[in-house]
Amino acid sequence: MLPRSVKLTVEDFLLLKRSGAFANFKKAELLYGELSGTLRERDDEPENDDIIPIRLRIQDYAALDRAGALSSYAKTELVDGKVYQMSPQYRAHGFIKDELAYRLRRCLEDLGSSLHVATEQSVELAPYSEPQPDIALTSEPRGPGAIPGKSIALVVEVAVSTVNFDMIDKATIYAQADIPEYWVVDVETGRIHQHWRPGAEGYAERREVALGEQVEAVTIEGLSVQTPAA
Repeated sequence: MLPRSVKLTVEDFLLLKRSGAFANFKKAELLYGELSGTLRERDDEPENDDIIPIRLRIQDYAALDRAGALSSYAKTELVDGKVYQMSPQYRAHGFIKDELAYRLRRCLEDLGSSLHVATEQSVELAPYSEPQPDIALTSEPRGPGAIPGKSIALVVEVAVSTVNFDMIDKATIYAQADIPEYWVVDVETGRIHQHWRPGAEGYAERREVALGEQVEAVTIEGLSVQTPAA
């Protein structure tokens, strides 16, 4: 199941146009809340009138937020240029997230690690993504704005109804941003999907661990936690 995308309004479209979001497009349009357009030709490219989806940049997403265009949504995130509404968090999701964050924090403290466990904070993956992962291990927890993607050592998404989205769309943006390791906790099946060795096409390596068992990070030496049972 995919999360629900945010449908943009005419006012949003005009705001984005004024802010220069469509500067690389010779034509941009809004149909049923979705953006599409035709790219401007470059001198070294043949003329092309193909209509393609317009991906919002992080600065476009921020402009919408500043204007209050997203205020009717409790939480949103930008994934590969598209704004998604985040689902409410219920106990099955919240318990696993909170317990795993706590256990990761305790383990990092025992290791004397400088990594900080951040929960539900925006992560900047320029230019088209600003997700809010459930858990992120960062070396830069302080400062203005979103957590820099380059500071992230490991990201965890806890999924109840969005497993495919987390395993495909989210995995792609995290891998392309060179996040070293990514875990998807599938609450329904009681499995943790570990991903590592990021690349342009996604993560090259993956393994599964059952919830309730010990999970050991591949890319952070000594990081190993007993996971909560589903």
